[in-house]
Amino acid sequence: MSSVVKLASQESNQEDSNNERFDLVRGMDPTLTNFSLSDDTFLEAAISLKNLVVERTWKVRGSADTVIDLTAYTGLLGTAFTCLRSYEVTGNHQDLVLCSEIVETCATAARASSRHVTFLCGRGGIYALGAVAANCRGDHCRRDFFLSLFLEVAQERALPVGPEEGGFGMSYELMYGRAGFLWAALFINKYLGKGTIPDDHLLPVVDAVLAGGRAGASDNTESPLMFRWHGTRYWGAANGLAGILHVLLHFPLSKEDADDVKATLRYMMSNRFSHSGNYPSSQGNQRDKLVQWSHGAGGMTITLCMASKVFPNDREFRNAAIEAGEVVWKNGLVKKVGLADGVSGNAYSFLSLYRLTGECIYEDRAKAFASFLYHNATKFLTVGDESGVEHAYSLFQGLAGTACLWFDVISPATSRFPGYEL
Repeated sequence: MSSVVKLASQESNQEDSNNERFDLVRGMDPTLTNFSLSDDTFLEAAISLKNLVVERTWKVRGSADTVIDLTAYTGLLGTAFTCLRSYEVTGNHQDLVLCSEIVETCATAARASSRHVTFLCGRGGIYALGAVAANCRGDHCRRDFFLSLFLEVAQERALPVGPEEGGFGMSYELMYGRAGFLWAALFINKYLGKGTIPDDHLLPVVDAVLAGGRAGASDNTESPLMFRWHGTRYWGAANGLAGILHVLLHFPLSKEDADDVKATLRYMMSNRFSHSGNYPSSQGNQRDKLVQWSHGAGGMTITLCMASKVFPNDREFRNAAIEAGEVVWKNGLVKKVGLADGVSGNAYSFLSLYRLTGECIYEDRAKAFASFLYHNATKFLTVGDESGVEHAYSLFQGLAGTACLWFDVISPATSRFPGYEL
């Protein structure tokens, strides 16, 4: 019986047993996380779940005309990304071939759409993943084809336009805005080599993001950078400060720019909820409810880990990352499975802390969360709800993200949050 079948068979258990598991893991002493599963079990589970994701999202699709969601976030590109991660771990060439096939379908369908240019929700992600997959296959012709398409996206006139030139027309955040385009370029440069997407395409966009943040903070003297998305000053990784700052930290910054990034992080750190240590989801929001990647301590842990690496002499960022990780440990077993707002995304907070500190406690915690998902993941899927079923196997809201987590806990030193860490 495969691990996925085992997961499904457990749905018939009494609800009380699920609640006991939830309370046991969340309240567990950190020294007792050695109940987690073996690497062989995680690998078997990851492969089985990846196969199920492919079956439910790719093999059952209709004609190309029926494809609705092409995104990495909740659509077909997320399946392709999961296949690439599987290939990187297992070396199974068929996974790489499958990744390329899915990307080709997405690229064909995307020609009719030019709305977004980001990795998670736009053409930038399709072309970036296409170039990387083709390069891994040694197909330099297709690699160059996808690179040329990405460079066409880089010519989007709104990308490098600052607020003084009317540059508020394009958002700045990770999912739909300029930070998401920059991340796609970073993804290409990681796999294909530094400078594949040249700095003269990217640094003007970085400057525009910084200028937009300063303009957005003009009526908030406490923070040098602030951004609005649909009128709200979000702080989280998906649509807010944490995600934008995380991307900026990958680029060479002048002293003035670096000081503004650091001061913005310090502003966020000083405005944590005093009773919990969690981070608000948006400016002035006093509801302390969300501990996940999209909002709250989950995403902030990863961003603060990045800040600690970029600014190693500023010990406060390392300390704040560890403190945010404690919030995730106490509250992070939320009743969703995905990367965006579920247990899978929160588990990556510990993997980031492990790579930062080298302390095995964080590897143990990541595996504790991953083991919890092994036993409980299917119980949290929205069976019978059309929108829930549609995204149940997606990368950011479903089980594809869980498969990636299981692949990553096998080798925590090389783990990385899909679509966020490089």
